[in-house]
Amino acid sequence: MGNTFSAIFTICALIVSFLDANDPLHKFEMEKIEMVDTPKYLYKILSLRLWDASQKNAHLVLSAEDEAFIHLSTKSQLNNILKKYWSNIPQFVVLKVETSKLHGKLVYETNPGGTSKYYHLYQGLIPLNSVIEAKTIYQAPPQVTAPKLDIVQVGHPALRQTAKELSVEEILSPEIQDLIQEMKITMRTAPGVGLAAPQIGRFIQLAVIEDMDMSHLSPEELVKRDRTPVPFHVIINPHIRLDDSEKVDFFEGCLSLDGFCAVVPRAKSVLVECLNERAEPTVIKAKGWYARILQHEIDHLNATLFIDRAQLQTFMSVENYYARWKGKSVAEIQASLVENPSNKCCF
Repeated sequence: MGNTFSAIFTICALIVSFLDANDPLHKFEMEKIEMVDTPKYLYKILSLRLWDASQKNAHLVLSAEDEAFIHLSTKSQLNNILKKYWSNIPQFVVLKVETSKLHGKLVYETNPGGTSKYYHLYQGLIPLNSVIEAKTIYQAPPQVTAPKLDIVQVGHPALRQTAKELSVEEILSPEIQDLIQEMKITMRTAPGVGLAAPQIGRFIQLAVIEDMDMSHLSPEELVKRDRTPVPFHVIINPHIRLDDSEKVDFFEGCLSLDGFCAVVPRAKSVLVECLNERAEPTVIKAKGWYARILQHEIDHLNATLFIDRAQLQTFMSVENYYARWKGKSVAEIQASLVENPSNKCCF
């Protein structure tokens, strides 16, 4: 009896061991904790704005793309990362980081949706004192030959149809990757700070955003708009949560209502969960003008135009705005154009 029980126990143990080894979740966990000899130094790339902000803190200030984990690369991976993700950014900083001073769990793993392995720092921080070298890169964006797309105007049915979500396979397909590049060129050529796929006649949940050129605005206007540089990025299948505790009124325009603008109340801050162009989950926390851009572009993906949310009494041509109202505050313009219901007679 004892020998029989022992044999059964051994067989059960072998079965459990076999199941564990073939369980996909078990396999993922094993891959996730796989470590190699950690290099003495790793590299982190930051925008100039984030690097400037970091120097006032004890640790690096990072972008929303580092929300789930902090992306790091080895020296041998650096050139490929720069070419792939930073070739169109005119200014950025390459940081050499001492690995032993990092806070958190450093994991060497495959990127989601990819095949190459990188170092990711989970639940951690990069202390400022771990940065032993900071090299600022200045470069002219390369001339891109992707074709400019036609932007449809109000009245086109594409602007009034809810866009469909993209699968991971679709996002990573050459067709969508090429479309992203074409949309980038179209947005920059227009010029604009955002472009949603329905605006070029595509019913998909994809938009590109970039707000870097602020040379036409004075420091006072930048403060008034709460506007700071936003590097190029892509949002796919976004879900937005608005902080409605505070709304801000400001003029908006749209590449699909070319030549017109109106005052639109928008939430001052938002949280967006989406996928990026690499089909990686991304969380964006934004406020001010960046939050306004996100709301505007995500509205496009849901068949909504800014005129649907605007104070229509303030709707005007851009030409009239500059001729009659430039320099006046939004409140002054509203006082002149928005009729006060209490002053109306009833008939």
